[in-house]
Amino acid sequence: MLIDGAAGGERIGGLIDFYFAGCSIWLFDLAVTMNDWCVDLATGAFDPARAQAMIDAYHAVRPLTDDEHTCWRTVLRAAALRFWISRLDDLHRPRPAELLTPHDPTHFERILARRTSDAVLPWVSA
Repeated sequence: MLIDGAAGGERIGGLIDFYFAGCSIWLFDLAVTMNDWCVDLATGAFDPARAQAMIDAYHAVRPLTDDEHTCWRTVLRAAALRFWISRLDDLHRPRPAELLTPHDPTHFERILARRTSDAVLPWVSA
């Protein structure tokens, strides 16, 4: 995400790196975004305010279903696992690229562990 700090405030100036977005179930794309934008970086726990704002805004445009709610924990875990494995691969099998700097895989390892143990996950406000 690119943050534009012009005019004394912060706003989203652009989005990058949606890799395969829209190629699978849409709930997976939401899970990827939630796991990345709506967490405490140190713990991997959801930031309640950001997570609730994201899921409510998404739901306002494309209502989420009961079936998606049933799958939510599994999809969040799958999204975290996908990024953990990707970062492990980049770290242990580096590719020659001038601008590629491997990211710390333990960040998504923490998120995956949290998605397994979180008692309550953010969902659409009633």
